[in-house]
Order: sequence, then structure tokens, then C-alpha cells
Amino acid sequence: MVAGHHLVETHAEFFLNEVMDGNVAEPVLASFLTAMKMKGETTDELYGFVRAMRHHAIKPKSSFGFDFLDTCGTGGDGKGTLNVSTLSALTLASLGHKVAKHGNRSVSSLSGSSDILSGLGYPLERTHEESESEFVKTGFVFLFAPSWHPAMKYAGPVRAALGFRTFFNLIGPLSNPFAPTHQIVGVYDRSLCLPMAEILGKLGLKQAIVCHSEDGLDEFSIFEPTNYAHFDGKTTKELRFDPKGLNLAPRELDRNTVFSSSKEGAEALFRAVLEPSEPTGGTAMVALNAGVSLFLLGAVKDIPSGYEIAKEALLTKKVLRFVRETLNLR
Repeated sequence: MVAGHHLVETHAEFFLNEVMDGNVAEPVLASFLTAMKMKGETTDELYGFVRAMRHHAIKPKSSFGFDFLDTCGTGGDGKGTLNVSTLSALTLASLGHKVAKHGNRSVSSLSGSSDILSGLGYPLERTHEESESEFVKTGFVFLFAPSWHPAMKYAGPVRAALGFRTFFNLIGPLSNPFAPTHQIVGVYDRSLCLPMAEILGKLGLKQAIVCHSEDGLDEFSIFEPTNYAHFDGKTTKELRFDPKGLNLAPRELDRNTVFSSSKEGAEALFRAVLEPSEPTGGTAMVALNAGVSLFLLGAVKDIPSGYEIAKEALLTKKVLRFVRETLNLR
């Protein structure tokens, strides 16, 4: 890799298996991650790494006989948005769709999935059996990554010491231990959309979308068009969505209801979407991303139709009731 050569899939998988078995010294791993970062990851390498991650993850004892979705993204866009993916997941679950949200503590955002959910009273340290039971019972579960990927302990100190993004940031969202049938993944760079969608197809998903907006978000944006790759079960196509077709009101394009410069501000924006008094940019952002997932699941004919359904669920406080009455959160 130092010489710029790529690994074949099986070599990438073998190396990461060795890391997760505790057989690779930290200086070697640090050198490997640095060389890989400088060379750039190929689709085959990422697929091999994901296979190793999934192999070492704790597997659920249940076999789920239904379609379900994950909304976990890479993070790393550095834009300071409210936590769209978590609100989108809760919106989908309130509409009766099964969601197994994979995630971790915040790496680059002001409020990661686990941070925001624990703030609502969600118990992160559930046993694996409790998580499975909760998922079947309520249709929503948050899978706290450290609990399901214990072998990552060998890589954690090196990742923290290096301080830059590595391929672990890319394979984390692809390593949901429940193996969802559908997934939407936001990425921090447009060039990742096609290869990540192709990997999700190789992993056996029924459908997947990987997106990056033209204003730099790892979400579908209400402000600028979003480029995305859609794996429809057979082929992967690169597409573009323009939010102008949503006919948003000026107040729904208020950036102050979407972006924040502090953790407290991001949490306040999250609450404002969950407990709405009027439609805001935050509402529109969450509704759009939940609408994309409804389209992906085949529940609606197109993204704008999904947007309208998700928006209504938020504004009528259907999502809030689900969070408080079904999940027993505050």
C-alpha cells in the first residue's frame, strides 16, 4: 500500500480479521490505516473490511422475517445540522415501518445518535436479548455500536490517536449486526455514493440509497440538490434530487432551524422538530429524509409523496406520541 498497490478483497478481509482477533500491533495498524488513507480505498477493499466487521459483530439470536431499514450515515460533513437520521428513523417507526438504527457517540457532529437518544432517556446499555425484544415489540431499536462490535476495542486507541478519518468511518454504517434489508446512508463525499451503494448490493440488501448533497451534507438537503446512488435490487444508478419540487415556504428554508454551532443548540433544534408548534426547516429536512426512506421501502411512488406523509406525521405529533407512549421516552 505504501507503494500505491491495492489489496484484493480477501486480503483486506484477512487483515482486518487479524486486527479484530488482537493479532496486529498498534504501530502496524497505525501504518496500515495511514497508508490506506493516502492511497485511497477501493470498493473491493471496503467490501473485504465490511465482511470482517460483520463476521466479528455479535449476531442477534432472532431471525427477523420482515423488511426493515437502517438510517446510519458516515457523519463527518462538519456542517452542524440537527440529528436528521435519528429523527427520520423515529418518524419511520411511528408510521409502522421497522427500523434498526445502528450508531455510536458523536465523532464529528454536535449530537450523535446515542447522545440524543440517551438525552431522551433511551437506555444504551440494554442486553442484546432486550434489544431484540424491543425491536420486535415496538418496531424501533438503537444498536449502540460498542455493544455489538466488541472486537473494535483493538482498533479504538489507534483511531483516536491518529485523529483523521479512516476506512472505519466508511464501514461502520455498513456493519449493522441485524443486517437490514434496506438502508439509506449519508456520506461526507460525493465520490463515495456509487461504491458504497455497490457494496450494499453485494451485502445482499434489497434496496439502498447513498447520498451527498451539493451543499455538502451527508443527508438529502432542502437547500440544494442532492446526488445519490440507488441500488434497486438489480442495478445501481446515479441520480439527482432537486428540492425545489417540494414547494417549501420561506420559513421552511430558515437555516437557523437546521444548523447550530453548539451541542445545546442542536439538541434544542431536535426537540423543536419532535415537539412542533409550526413547520420549520428542521421539520422539512427530517420529512424529506424520512420520505426518501419511505420511497426506498416501496411505501410511496416517489420522494415528494414520502415527504408529505412524513411531514404530516411530525406536525400532527404522531412521532412525538410514538416516542413517549411506545418507546416510553421523555
